[in-house]
Amino acid sequence: MSHLSLRQLFSTVSSALAADALDHLNLRNQCLARDIVPLAPSHTLLGPAFCLRAEPARETRPAVPYHGLLQAMEHVQAGEIVVFGTGRSDAAGVWGELITTACRTRRVAGALTDGLVRDAARLAGGPFPIFSRGTVPYDSKGRLDVVAHGEPVTLGGVLIRPGDVLIGDLDGVTVVPAEVTGRVAELVADKRAAEDAFRAAAAESGSLADAFQRYGVL
Repeated sequence: MSHLSLRQLFSTVSSALAADALDHLNLRNQCLARDIVPLAPSHTLLGPAFCLRAEPARETRPAVPYHGLLQAMEHVQAGEIVVFGTGRSDAAGVWGELITTACRTRRVAGALTDGLVRDAARLAGGPFPIFSRGTVPYDSKGRLDVVAHGEPVTLGGVLIRPGDVLIGDLDGVTVVPAEVTGRVAELVADKRAAEDAFRAAAAESGSLADAFQRYGVL
């Protein structure tokens, strides 16, 4: 599926609606841990995953700093979301202003990590969406090294494979497996129509039970 088609299907889909659709498909463990949050309330994610994995650095003064990161980032494509798996490391900020500048030029769609970021004041005020567990001033050099890219990673208890669709907002991040994106989009459309009817009925009668009985959503 092209990135344009993906945006057409999911442009108005929330993480909650996507999670409901995945529940219907018995995929009930697709939302990341609740401590992975947007750097700013306006930041939202929508796009396929481009996966990186980092591990504790073997050398505090590497001969070639950031080698794995620089190599990996040459492969990210426009419209993709960089998924930075760190094993929930608190060692350093794996994302900052300079890497964001390069990614914006390449039209990357956002960044997601189970680690930490830095340069938060500048990043929170910008349009590039970033989700993480928090912030720290430390640089990753000599603390964390990117050791793989283009391979599945696990974030917040959820397996994310390259190409899986990420939908993130203030409620959290939902991971839609690539092979069910079309079905999820259909289920979301059905759920949204039922919710609109429920909303109108509840506004008219004030009865939650009556609206639920008629439309079966809540």
